[in-house]
Amino acid sequence: MKKSLLHIIGLFAVAVLFSNCASLTGFQDGRTVGKDRADLTASLNFSQSPDFNDWEDLDDSLQSSIPDFFFPNIEFGGRYGVAENVDINLKINSNLNLNVGTKVQVFGDRESPTALAIGLEVGTFGLISGLWNVQIPLFFSAHPSEKFTWYLSPRYIYQFTAYAGADNGLNYFGGNTGIFFGNRHKFGIDVGYYNVGNGDLDGNIGLLQIGLGGRFSLNKD
Repeated sequence: MKKSLLHIIGLFAVAVLFSNCASLTGFQDGRTVGKDRADLTASLNFSQSPDFNDWEDLDDSLQSSIPDFFFPNIEFGGRYGVAENVDINLKINSNLNLNVGTKVQVFGDRESPTALAIGLEVGTFGLISGLWNVQIPLFFSAHPSEKFTWYLSPRYIYQFTAYAGADNGLNYFGGNTGIFFGNRHKFGIDVGYYNVGNGDLDGNIGLLQIGLGGRFSLNKD
């Protein structure tokens, strides 16, 4: 009994770690903001605990004893257009994640009905924790009107610790999708799902995140 309790506590700690170690929010479409333009994003997000039923080495009795729960976090972000089709961006959240990155629009413009961009982001947990991640997202969006946007953003994340070296990291495969409503200022919902694993895990762990947020233009037009 004591061993099982310690195992459950350990798994709870793993759940907390998984939900804190990489920013999995979306709220990004395929358009860049435009040269010398900027906006801010704020969101409230809920990250589901890992699905330990996908961890094949875990005893069945322990799997059934792990509850489903969500970890809330508040995230703020901003982006600035260094060129008409190139943004730099920054994200920070209440789970102590910090991300910096860039996005390059390769198809469409700020007024086209569809847009496509590629990105590169680097993130860290707690600044001095030694836990880092590199993210490679792809951003696609459809804009039937200027007041409605649907986006899809597949993403690969590699997470590692500086102390253990980059050879012992975790791989995240997944993405985000969501919608925006509004013209100058936009509000929307974001849903993300990721499978996480590495060569040492017999099976992957699933992470689900749901968020509500807004994107606020800092430009006059």
